[in-house]
Amino acid sequence: MSSLEAFEASLRQIIGAPSTQRPFVCQGSPLEAAVFICGFNAATATADDFWTYWNPSCGFDKDAWFEAYKSERLTQPLRPGKLRRSAVSNSRRVMEWVVESAAPVKCLETNIYSVPSAAMKDLDASSKQTEAFTYLLAAIKPRLVVAHGLPAAEFLKRERPEVQLIAVDHFSRGWSKERAQDLGRTIASMVESDG
Repeated sequence: MSSLEAFEASLRQIIGAPSTQRPFVCQGSPLEAAVFICGFNAATATADDFWTYWNPSCGFDKDAWFEAYKSERLTQPLRPGKLRRSAVSNSRRVMEWVVESAAPVKCLETNIYSVPSAAMKDLDASSKQTEAFTYLLAAIKPRLVVAHGLPAAEFLKRERPEVQLIAVDHFSRGWSKERAQDLGRTIASMVESDG
């Protein structure tokens, strides 16, 4: 069994199959990720099975997932008081800028909780499971974790003090493209200088 097949088997035991959880997003093998970009939980739920975008020979197909994500966002009902919805959330847009600027360093986009919800307060007790995230940390052993948002940073400081951590403001507001790209370059510089 290859390392990706073993990784898949363990993750399937945690999130099930099919699964609407989103334990991570990346391009290719998650095992190659040197950096985790971590929030608290994904805000955009999708009806798709996570495993639709998985191939045990090469990993996760982020491009296909991203197209489905954009289509799904456009079909979801608007929240009260909202007149329109962009195809990509603010957090997702900033994350894309960060990941692109960190290249060639590979990043895995993840969350403390893998069950998506529009707001943290919408997570019920059964959705507040960290087993998938804990497994990803143990299996991949990232050299650096970037936590966006206070809840993610506090969780990591409390539960995983051994992790090298950069804590930043949540990606949902207050980020310019330039600031996101600066963060991506900082990530690349830290990982590359770490050897």
